[in-house]
This record gives sequence, C-alpha cells and structure tokens, in this order.
Amino acid sequence: MKALLSKCLVVFVSILSISRAETIKGISALQGEAPQTDGFLRVTHLATNPFEQKLDFWMTPQHSTVPIKSYQVEMTQKLHVVLVSDDFRTFLHIHPQLGPNGHFTITQKFATPAIYHVYVDGEPNNLNHQVFRFDLPVGNDKPAGARVLPPTGMGVHVGPYEVDLSTVRLHSGQMEMIDVEILKDGKPAKDLHPYLGVPAHAVFLNDKDLSYVHVHPMAMGGDMDMSKPVATLPDSASSPPEMMLHVSIKEAGTYKLWLQFRGANNQLYIAEFTMLAS
Repeated sequence: MKALLSKCLVVFVSILSISRAETIKGISALQGEAPQTDGFLRVTHLATNPFEQKLDFWMTPQHSTVPIKSYQVEMTQKLHVVLVSDDFRTFLHIHPQLGPNGHFTITQKFATPAIYHVYVDGEPNNLNHQVFRFDLPVGNDKPAGARVLPPTGMGVHVGPYEVDLSTVRLHSGQMEMIDVEILKDGKPAKDLHPYLGVPAHAVFLNDKDLSYVHVHPMAMGGDMDMSKPVATLPDSASSPPEMMLHVSIKEAGTYKLWLQFRGANNQLYIAEFTMLAS
C-alpha cells in the first residue's frame, strides 16, 4: 500500500511540474471602439517545452462569468487570433476552434522567446467586432526594448513578388483608400489565390499603444459599398493583383502593416510596411 501511495504521489508531483495555468483578462484593443464584452485567456505553460503553450480564449457579457457560445462567421472563421512579438518581428495569424462550452482552444508552438501581444478578434452574440489584447511572455519576460520601425517605402519584395502601395502616409480621422498592386517578374501576378475567403488581409498596429486595425483589400473596380457583406471566395479562385484597401486610422502615429496574401501553390506570404499617420 505504501509503495502504491508513493507511486501516486510521484505521478501527482510530476503532473504539477509539467504544466501551470494562469488566466489573463484582456485589454480592449480595437482602435477607437469601446468594448461590449469582456475577454479572457487561460494559458497553460508546459514545462517540458516552454515554447509550446495551450491557449484557451473566451468572451463573456460585461461583468459576467458566463462564456458566450454564439459567434458570427467572419472571413470563414469564428475567431481570428493574431500574435505579434514585442519587437514586431514575428507575426502569426491563427484560428482556434470553438467548443460547445464557448471556449476557443489551440496548442501553439512559438519559434522564439519573446513577449507576444495576442489579439483576439470576433463577433459574439451579433455584436460588432470585439478585439482584446493579452500580453504573453514565452521563454522570456523582458521587453525587447524600443521598437525600431525603419522606413519601407511604398514597395517591398517578399518571395517572388513585389507588393506596391499607392502611399505609406495616412491621415488620422478619415477613411483612406490605398491602392495595392502585386507584381511577379515585373508584371501583375497571375497566380494569386484568396486567403480566408478574400483577396488579402491587412493588420495595422500602432507602435506606441498597440491599438489594432484589421481590414481586407477589395478587388479594384468591385462593389465598394462597405455596408454590404463581403462575398467569400473559394480557395481555388483567382485573386486580382490590383486591389483597394479601405482603412480608417483614428490616431496619429507610426504603424506596422502586415499584408497577407496567397501566391503560387497556395503559399502564404506577408508583406510588411511602415506607415505614418498624421
């Protein structure tokens, strides 16, 4: 009996040493918008691999502890999660699955130690977008120091593509229209495909307060009525090399833009720009 109890104690202690969990309340991060819900992240740190963590997200009505179970599908997903390292060098866009209990869960492997800013973006209970930020140390609990966002100009190269913008200067407090062109071998790319049902995805982050803007380029010359739902494109469809990006920046400052699109063989590319808003 003593031997059995001893083995049970060893197993119990081992389990405790393998993982530890903590719950973090989110910070409202959607630029210029007040939250209508509360957001939470329960993260389980695995001692066996500090770069692999279980992430559990949920939202509740404000001042409630009951998880919301109903979410709208937006851009083929019920929740978009963006993870950005504190130095803005690492960018990940993932999609946890919704369980019947109202929790979105995923096990995420991180490549490098850093403090990651984790953004969750969803539409619960027929509300507008609710976006929360969680600051998550992974293998490192010290900030990387001052962010350095060197100018990029209006064109950057990523893989075999050149991505050109009509401007990298914005005016806060008004709607901007930015032309986007993707070239390959100096000509409009003909091998582009939708990503999550749309031609591309664009995430802007303010480098000071980390506020968040997430928009989607539209085909040039397409229906520009922003009040209408965007038609979801199948993965096999072709995406236009010329697009228009509608974005409303509410705060002056310096921004990092990550523009995601799919190229040949459905490979995902990320074009990175430094944007200045006056």
